[in-house]
Amino acid sequence: MKKPSILFVSNTSRHKRPYYDPSTRYRCFNFAQSLSALGHPTSCTTQAIFQSQPAIFANYDYYVFHRPALTAELAEFIMAMPTERVVADFDDLNFSVLHAIETPAVRTRSENVSTVSKSLAKIAGAASLFTRFSSSTTPLAEHLSTLFSAKKSAVIHNGVDPTFAGISEMVRERNPVGKRPYTFAYFPGTASHNPDLQMIEEPLREALDSNSSIKLMIAGPVKIPNSLSRYSDQIHKADYVAFHELPRLMAKSKFVLGPLEDTEFNQCKSGLKFFEAALSGCTVIGTPIPDIDRFESILLRKCRSTDDWKEALLAPISHSENELEDAARSVDLEVSAEKQVAKWVNEFIEQ
Repeated sequence: MKKPSILFVSNTSRHKRPYYDPSTRYRCFNFAQSLSALGHPTSCTTQAIFQSQPAIFANYDYYVFHRPALTAELAEFIMAMPTERVVADFDDLNFSVLHAIETPAVRTRSENVSTVSKSLAKIAGAASLFTRFSSSTTPLAEHLSTLFSAKKSAVIHNGVDPTFAGISEMVRERNPVGKRPYTFAYFPGTASHNPDLQMIEEPLREALDSNSSIKLMIAGPVKIPNSLSRYSDQIHKADYVAFHELPRLMAKSKFVLGPLEDTEFNQCKSGLKFFEAALSGCTVIGTPIPDIDRFESILLRKCRSTDDWKEALLAPISHSENELEDAARSVDLEVSAEKQVAKWVNEFIEQ
């Protein structure tokens, strides 16, 4: 019996190379790959391409629209489809105008609140056309249920693809934690994390001051606080690397830092900053947003206060290499894309 086909449509600005959009990679490509392995014909495209050539994509059984934005073409398509065949998928609180001021666009890129609100309103307008939703975190699912008429709303966590998991396992084997050259590493990705690094400025300064052999690697465009300039000999700025080279870079460090400001926008974020690093054998010291707090692991130190950060940054790793490896394997099993799509099939495909 032929299995249902699924098309993932992402509203991404990277029209020519959507795979390089981390959000699209996790919510579309990773899931499509795992569904394909189960026998489902799948494909991924962008909303711009989908709207320009709708006839090409007319014969799929199910459509997943990732972060859809309201357009006349999208509305026409959705209204003509049976509601059970279309799903709106979200992995950020980018559909709530109420929280526009908390978005990175406003907080760190100084974009106009009115302009950002209009963009969020377009996504909210698209979401209002759907009755079935998937989301990467529980807080997102709660917001969707509050704002829209959801007949079905399921939390499908971000899932790691087998390639990334395999690379991570390889770098763990080649880089024992005890021999890694850096004590701490921070992977902000974008300058929108400037306030997050500033949040742990004091605990980080105390840690660097406590021992000159402590080294910090920063890989990303974040601004280093002025108070840390005196520790320039201990801080290394790493070059940007492609996504599948990230495990190799992470495996240079014992700990990975994951501070996040306490905003509703951040509370809805995925815990991928934890599990990407944990798969490389790193112990993560981070803010326990809900999608990170669901994990209990020796590879995770949850910090809810400045004192927690000070204590976590100074405490050595007391577990053996074998215990750390077992913990990494446990996280790998929990966050595999295969596990997430099994739930997606159960929730959204008519049996």
